Amino acid sequence: MVLIWRFLFGVVGRVVPFGAMRHLAVLLAWCFYQAGLRRSVTLTNLRLAFPDLTEPERNQLARRSFASTLTTLLELLPLRHLSQSKLCRLLRVENLELLSPEKNGGGALLLSAHFGNWELLAFGAAAIAGTPFNIIVKQQRDAGETNRTRTARGNRVIPYERGALESARLLNNGGVVALLADQSATTTDHPTTMFGIPTWTFSTPARLALRFRPRVVVGFAVRQPDGSYVARLQELHHDDLPDTPEGAAQFTQRYVDCLESAIRQHPEQWMWQHRKWKHSAGVKYP
Repeated sequence: MVLIWRFLFGVVGRVVPFGAMRHLAVLLAWCFYQAGLRRSVTLTNLRLAFPDLTEPERNQLARRSFASTLTTLLELLPLRHLSQSKLCRLLRVENLELLSPEKNGGGALLLSAHFGNWELLAFGAAAIAGTPFNIIVKQQRDAGETNRTRTARGNRVIPYERGALESARLLNNGGVVALLADQSATTTDHPTTMFGIPTWTFSTPARLALRFRPRVVVGFAVRQPDGSYVARLQELHHDDLPDTPEGAAQFTQRYVDCLESAIRQHPEQWMWQHRKWKHSAGVKYP
């Protein structure tokens, strides 16, 4: 398996152009969808979030979501081999100054989601800004190749298990910490509402933001029709929130509202394949 992963990231990633990956993803998405892999989970999520859609409309949206997710995964292969000029053509970041060291005396917390190309956002924004990110990640079974890509331009990865502890130190020292906070959390985290559905959302971002008071930035790399990406960063204000459970719950809801707004604009670009509402009362997945 180690040789396979090295072949994919080393040989395929170097030979196959970045722009070709989204076309290959469409073909693979059709195969995955026809095989039924995660199809029922995806359709269940879409029924919950968009009850007014017809069944054909949900199926079409589900297929587009599969293609989007696979595009992101395939585009990871050539990512480390891109030149700086190619990277700048592929990704345009608006309000990038929000992550500059001059503005972040107390550090910055970048929140994103499994939306568009989340890997390109962290990789590219840091490389373009010249500001290394510290990315909280879960371990992947890929012989370390994904993390080699993530760190190819100076970024650093933090294992999820040590995320809160290391993030506290980094934020105090003016660093940038990036994480995805959109997947299903447990009932010990924060109750929020997303698409009108009671939703458990990770509490770590709120705890970090309200205790250490970094600048909090939310952004998503949105795929454009030509295969490039645009990420508009926006500050998530929290100066008015106390470092209390109630303040943390309000902070978390603000992040969820930003995420839901982005999904409603581009619903095909969120990864609907995970069991987002598995801990929500009354929701059952096939």
